[in-house]
Amino acid sequence: MNRKQRRALKKLSKPEQEMAEKVALFGHLPDSCSACQKTFDKKDKDMVFSWSVVVHNETEAVRLFCPECIDKTKEAINGRYEYEET
Repeated sequence: MNRKQRRALKKLSKPEQEMAEKVALFGHLPDSCSACQKTFDKKDKDMVFSWSVVVHNETEAVRLFCPECIDKTKEAINGRYEYEET
């Protein structure tokens, strides 16, 4: 980030500044699913709206997950909670 960008960032309000920082992290978006390595096409509208992006602010790590991996994770979480309740 150069000086001009830092100055412009200082002029933004707190919520605008947080959003600008998160948008800047999208430049680090991987080209494949972080779990199964399925390729991601940034120009495919269906993929863009169905895949999930997870951003960790502390480490500035950007992770990308396909719908299948998200579903598997949700099933595993739900199964674990059902197991603990019985």
